[in-house]
Amino acid sequence: MTKKLIGWLVVMVAFIAIMLLANVLLGPDADKLQGVYWIVFTAIAVVILIVLYLISADNKAWEVGTRQVVYMAIGAALYGVFNWIFNTIPMPSVSQVALRPSVCIPIFFGYVFGPVVGFFTGAVGNIIGDFLTGWGVYPAWDIANGFMGLIPGLVLLFADKKRSLNFLTIVFGVLTLGVAALIFINPKVVGPWTGEIEDFSFWAWAFLIGGAVVIAGRFVLERINEDLAAVNIWGSLGIILGIGYAALADIWINGYSLATALIGEFAPAAGPNILNAMILVPILLGAYQAVQARIGR
Repeated sequence: MTKKLIGWLVVMVAFIAIMLLANVLLGPDADKLQGVYWIVFTAIAVVILIVLYLISADNKAWEVGTRQVVYMAIGAALYGVFNWIFNTIPMPSVSQVALRPSVCIPIFFGYVFGPVVGFFTGAVGNIIGDFLTGWGVYPAWDIANGFMGLIPGLVLLFADKKRSLNFLTIVFGVLTLGVAALIFINPKVVGPWTGEIEDFSFWAWAFLIGGAVVIAGRFVLERINEDLAAVNIWGSLGIILGIGYAALADIWINGYSLATALIGEFAPAAGPNILNAMILVPILLGAYQAVQARIGR
C-alpha cells in the first residue's frame, strides 16, 4: 500500500511540476497562472485523487511500475501531439475549446492500463498540447483532461464489470437528464459569442439525443464485446465529470455565470467529446484487443 501511495503521489507531483515548468517556458505573451483559484482547484483535485486511492488502496489498479511509466510517457506524448494538431479546429465557446477526436487517447489508456496512467496521459498530454499551441497553462482544464483518463480506469476496481456497467449507465442517464434540465430551466441567456439574449435550448436537445445514442450504443456493443460497451459508458462519464469540473471552476477562475459556464464552455466541449469518444474509443479498443489476441496476450 505504501509503495503504491508513494508512486501515485510522485505522479501528482510530476504533473504539477510539468504544469509549472510549462508556465515558465511559455514566456510573457501566453496566459499565465494568476490568482489563487488555480491553486484552490488543483488542491481540491489532489484531495479527490487521494481519497479515491485510499478507499481502494489494495487494488492493483493503482500500481505504478516501469510498465505504467512507459505507458504514461507514450500516452501523454500522443495526446499532446494530437491535441496540438486538433487545436487548430476551434469550437464556438467563451474559451479556447477545440474539436478533439484525440480525446479517445486518455480514455483508452485509462481503461486499458489503469487510472494512474489515464490521469497522467490526459493531464500532461493537455499541458503539452496547449504548450505546443502557445495557448498558456490552464490547471482546471489540465485536471479535467486527467479525469477523462482516470475515470475510465476505475473500471479495474470492479470485479463484476457487468454490474458496474448497469449502475453507471443509470448514473450517466441521470447526469445527462440533469444537464438538459438545467439548460431547459434557463435557456435564454446572454449569448457567450454575440452578447445578445439567445435561446440555447438546442444544447439540451443535443444532450438528450446524444445521451440516448450513447446508452443505446452500450446495449448494441454489449452484444459484440462487453469491454466495448463498458468503455463507451465509462468514457462518456469521464468526459461529463471532467469537463464539468473545469467549467464549474471557471465560475470562480474567470468570473463566469453558471449559464455561461454551462452553455459557453461545458456544452461545446463535452458534447463533441462524447461523440468523438463514442465512435473512436471502441474502434481503438477493438483493434488493441485484436492485436493482443493475435500475439497471445
